[in-house]
Amino acid sequence: MFAYLVIVVAVLLAAYWWRQGLWKDPARERPVFVVLVVMLGLLLYVDRDVDQFRGPSGPLLLAIATDVSLSMGTMPEPGSGADAGTRLERAQAALIPVLASLATTARPAMVSVSAFTSKAETILAWDDDLSLVREIIEYVLTTGLLTEAGSDLGVALNGVVPLFESLPEALRGADYAKFLVLVSDGEQTVDRSNSDVALAKLRELGVRIIALHVGMDEVPEGLPVYDDNGAYIGFEEVQGKIFSLPDTEVMRAIAGNDPQEGIFVKAEESGAAGEINEFVGLQGNGGPGGLLRFGVIVVLWGLLILILHRWA
Repeated sequence: MFAYLVIVVAVLLAAYWWRQGLWKDPARERPVFVVLVVMLGLLLYVDRDVDQFRGPSGPLLLAIATDVSLSMGTMPEPGSGADAGTRLERAQAALIPVLASLATTARPAMVSVSAFTSKAETILAWDDDLSLVREIIEYVLTTGLLTEAGSDLGVALNGVVPLFESLPEALRGADYAKFLVLVSDGEQTVDRSNSDVALAKLRELGVRIIALHVGMDEVPEGLPVYDDNGAYIGFEEVQGKIFSLPDTEVMRAIAGNDPQEGIFVKAEESGAAGEINEFVGLQGNGGPGGLLRFGVIVVLWGLLILILHRWA
């Protein structure tokens, strides 16, 4: 990200060096030139890790499949102190930082977005416009997006397989990191489609799975109902039930037992986005490592400018 800035400032410093006539003084010409080259080399060396991606050399391919059934609109009782937004909002809060990390890395990325209830629908096929992907995640995905009721994780998995199979042959190889983020509370309300076959196919295609689970086991969640004045009056009864019960076990089963092939992540955990970034291989600019690199860059630039100013 800083490479272009490094080059621009290097040109400006070289012009300053030239304008001050330091090159005319043989006693200063060589040391100034050496300092300039060494310092710029150090800057580029430090900067090289800022946007690095840990993984295969090719572009990153990330499919996001999000549950938009009614249960994803449930939330703890407003004003109870456990108010964290709806399940879908919590999932969005975990996904958006991941997209932000993708946007700051130099590695090209292609993202697809699909939604599912008892059927799956592709909202966005493979696209490298991460700002568009973020808008879809943040504003398009809602619990009323699909008219079909229910929730079927098998449908979601079977709906993603064609997305990876539709990739050009050149993008299907091991040189391309492929991931699926499956977002759901795990609540299965219809007969599940055959998910085992879909999982086997995804693994065959080299797709690693992130099961992003939402839902609080210890806090009752339901669909809130408000009066005309906007005051909360209770939870709505849906199919004879008031509370929606998340299922972590089904999501853990989808992630699998091999931590190299899949992971289970709770969206409510503060480090959810960091876990996803780590699994995907993103090493963004945030965190202690990013701050340290930024500090080193600032110090090196300061030394370079100070040396040239004193010699001038």
